[in-house]
Amino acid sequence: MTHSAPSSTPISRTTPSPRLLRAGLASSFLLMLIALGVFALSLQAVQPPRAEGFIVNVTAGGCQPEQLEVPAGQRTFTIVNRSDRAIEWEIIDGVMVLAERENIAPGLRQPLTASLTPGDYIMTCGLLSNPRGTLHVAPNGDTSQPKALVARDFIGPLAEYRVYTLLQLRQLTSQVRALHDAIYADDLHTARAAYLEARRIDQRLATPIGLFSDLDQRMNAHADYFAQRESDPDFGGFPRVALSLFERGTTTDLKPTIDRLVEDVETLKTRLEDAAIPPAQLANGSARVLQAWHDRQVSQATLSPRDLFDLAGLTEGAGKIVSLLAPLLERQAPGTLPPLNDDLATLQQDLANANADNTSGSDDSRGNDASGGPLARVESDDGIDAKRLLQDSEALAKSLSAINRALALSG
Repeated sequence: MTHSAPSSTPISRTTPSPRLLRAGLASSFLLMLIALGVFALSLQAVQPPRAEGFIVNVTAGGCQPEQLEVPAGQRTFTIVNRSDRAIEWEIIDGVMVLAERENIAPGLRQPLTASLTPGDYIMTCGLLSNPRGTLHVAPNGDTSQPKALVARDFIGPLAEYRVYTLLQLRQLTSQVRALHDAIYADDLHTARAAYLEARRIDQRLATPIGLFSDLDQRMNAHADYFAQRESDPDFGGFPRVALSLFERGTTTDLKPTIDRLVEDVETLKTRLEDAAIPPAQLANGSARVLQAWHDRQVSQATLSPRDLFDLAGLTEGAGKIVSLLAPLLERQAPGTLPPLNDDLATLQQDLANANADNTSGSDDSRGNDASGGPLARVESDDGIDAKRLLQDSEALAKSLSAINRALALSG
């Protein structure tokens, strides 16, 4: 049987057009960019430690990244302000402020170091109305910390601080009510004097007040941290009262504000009566509020008398905490105590000197305050050289922030 040869059919090979080649290359390049973007975002979620620590960019709309994961222990964050407003950044546990950095100017960056235990925390991101970010702290098995004290070591200091806090709260309640009555009576002079007494106690209690971020913001947040600044409906507390009493010279617009402040102080009293202050928050909280005061004033060549008055209250509160922790430091880390005491004494002395300088020029025409009392000093227009007090406050804040590591405390 004869087989015929198979016929051969030519295979068609069509060369792609240049237009299709360009489209394919563009698609490949786009896919590569998308993949790189996803990879970069994944790197942001768990950033590797670097010289600047963990980078957090704060924009007009919030934090970038919005979610951050770090290992437990002492960690450094660098906060970069990429908005057009001065901002603050905080780490919050529930309602308790663990660490914060205030008054970061647009375009600048500031470091913040915090000792963190495993858990989930909140990050405030610039304006108080901005969405909050989340911070996850993962266990890392670090055993380099010194041996921790046991809970009973803190019973005495915490009990004494609780008594101090409750006594100060009674005074704060009384002075805020006196301020309320003076505002309702339209008595500017008495309202100013009552404000100063109440504000100084408020600053002495800055550490326990910081346990409750919602109350702290209502009572003490400055206008810069609100979207509409002084005109913002949520701007209140002591800064709003001071704006009217000392800058606008009036009591007439303060009734809603002082009613809310009275209510907030009562809420604070109730919460602190029921709350246990964590040992780690004694030194950490005091360091935080002193550093916040420093950051807010650092760009100023001079301080106002009210700035000085606030610092005096903060220093009194810090002095109480140092006195309570000194016996534990003497036992656990004696080398940390002399520089801490020196920094505290230096700030106290420079405050006394600044107050004396400010009093010496008091105008004898100021009625009941002709002797140079607190109201006469605050009503004066004299500026106070900021350099020494800024150095002193930052030095004490750094010494206080070293206590927790010395006592093996975190949180």
